[in-house]
Amino acid sequence: MEWIYSCTFYTKNILMHLSCVTRGRAMKRHHHYETGTYKPSVSFVPADEYARALDILVKGCVDILLTDESRQRVILGLRKHEPAMGDWWYIGGRMRCGETIEETAVRHVKRDIGVELDPSRFKFVCSSTMCWEFRVQAPAGNGTCDLGVVMTAALTEDEISRWKICELEYVEQKFCNVADVIADDTLPAAIRNSAKKMVFCEREDAVFEAVRADKSDAEIAALARAAFAFCM
Repeated sequence: MEWIYSCTFYTKNILMHLSCVTRGRAMKRHHHYETGTYKPSVSFVPADEYARALDILVKGCVDILLTDESRQRVILGLRKHEPAMGDWWYIGGRMRCGETIEETAVRHVKRDIGVELDPSRFKFVCSSTMCWEFRVQAPAGNGTCDLGVVMTAALTEDEISRWKICELEYVEQKFCNVADVIADDTLPAAIRNSAKKMVFCEREDAVFEAVRADKSDAEIAALARAAFAFCM
């Protein structure tokens, strides 16, 4: 019992220190850095040049888990094109040079569902790498590789009422229950794992909020156990 108490006390002190660092704002899970003044160039390359670039470069992507305000449902879209053609996938896509991940998220949400959100609405969930067997650009069989970031944001009822599918990218879009997404083995592993990570982040935030509020060790431990249940 003494060992358990010591561990709880030690853990709480670490969390209290981190809470001081993040006091007054959500815990920062992603950082964006710039050296000097970066000036992005607005230029596009022909399709054949872009295809050659895809053979040797990893592209950055931002995907978004859009939920309702209850955080119990998430939007997935049935992809019309490669990569992920025929899969239920996130809203999102490629980053542009000079964008923050929040700015990329804003652009893709506006394109994919017709709703513009403030960048501050988005929270970092996780990152991963992906190697795709196929791509749109010829030769399609060369595939493509991504370094992807997953964000999340909750839509209001008004925003949901203005939802308009991007028919160029998706056959269909729909709300899915988050618990069902996590449990559905027919969905891509990336979708299931990021949905699970989203829940974990929410529960982890609850632990930090409890420490900020100086809740009891028992309350903090209960919240930590709830978060650990979704730890990946």
